[in-house]
Amino acid sequence: MNQSNAKNEFTLEIDSLSYGPYGIGRHEGKAVMIPNTAPGDKVLARIVESKERYAVGELLGLMASSPMRQNPPCPYVGECGGCSWQHLHYEAQLKAKQQSVEDALRRIGKLDRFELRPIIPSANEYHYRRRIRLHVDSHRRLGFYHASSHRLVEIDLCLIAVNPVNEFIVALRNWVRQIRTGLEYLEIISGDRPEEMVIVAKSNGEFFSNDEIVCRRLLEEKPRIRGLILTGRDGRRTWGETRISVFTEEDVCLRVEANVFTQINPEGNRKILSELLAAGNFAARDRVLELYCGAGNFTVSIAKRVREIVAVEGYRPSIASGKHSAQLNGIGNIHWICGRVPATVERLKNRREKFSKIILDPPRAGAKGMERDLGSFDAKTILYVSCNPTTLARDLSALTKHGYKLTLVQPIDLFPHTFHVETLAVMTQ
Repeated sequence: MNQSNAKNEFTLEIDSLSYGPYGIGRHEGKAVMIPNTAPGDKVLARIVESKERYAVGELLGLMASSPMRQNPPCPYVGECGGCSWQHLHYEAQLKAKQQSVEDALRRIGKLDRFELRPIIPSANEYHYRRRIRLHVDSHRRLGFYHASSHRLVEIDLCLIAVNPVNEFIVALRNWVRQIRTGLEYLEIISGDRPEEMVIVAKSNGEFFSNDEIVCRRLLEEKPRIRGLILTGRDGRRTWGETRISVFTEEDVCLRVEANVFTQINPEGNRKILSELLAAGNFAARDRVLELYCGAGNFTVSIAKRVREIVAVEGYRPSIASGKHSAQLNGIGNIHWICGRVPATVERLKNRREKFSKIILDPPRAGAKGMERDLGSFDAKTILYVSCNPTTLARDLSALTKHGYKLTLVQPIDLFPHTFHVETLAVMTQ
């Protein structure tokens, strides 16, 4: 062992998990974050990056193992960067996610006196993802990236993907080798109806005309693949049926273009909706504003219960899918607006629009800066669905300065074996 390296090594007891792929311990008064560790571990480590308030370390060895640990069943753990918590028992993951939400709200948001309900677990610990994205490298290999790098880990299956998705990885590896058009990645997407599979591929160059035959042949040879979408610099090409079915309620089915965002966990998505509908207590007199509505995941169900809903989304294909689904479900009281959400909110405020309830489901960056405009709509209830506890806490804290109080928080796990957590927060006046 190099003597200088040995001097930099130290033992560390892991006390907690971060909102991220790290366990946390303290060394010489500073928090040290170590990947692939669990609370209760005693590890040999060294610092690889030191910041003012914390350091990032490297795991050199496990000296004592935490009872929270399990042997990960996935053969790619340690290589693939996708499931950073698979070494933890699922109960420990749920506890850590609950704590992440509470810590963010109390520490970052300075929020208190709210009801924090126990986290709702995923119905399936494995095989829950309806869609996965596989990258393609210069050797036309297909797989996931290694943690914190673009080094590809070639895979034959993914334990968190639904079985129909896994069935086509090998066939698609052969297709990638046949097609001349260069590819960055492809997604395998499964709908809620049986035998409903669509492939979405992103090219990194021009489309070779001879690949038309190769693409058609993929659907002919694999009839369970219903559609193929190929996007790139020279546009969007499609083969077959490119929409998937998404059942949000027993009597509501959305038909969504496969390259439009849909929640990856079907059962978890329906659970979020049911919790949202219960917390919102929507009534026939309500006029609702929904921001970041996507393809109508919540919109169509809420529209069935209220007088009118104004649904705002910046991505035009999502709006198109939402309109199509509303028509299929016989819904006519949705006013769709395609535009940047902050600018649209400002226009609605300037027109002195009023809403009884507001729903937000923003991307990870949250909805910073919109709190003043949201406060102008006289909504008695704001329901905020978030995939990032940090930005959620920031935005809720800002809303408290405009007369709102956080009353209810419901964490929901859609992403077992990762640190990600979905949260429904309810604010009232």
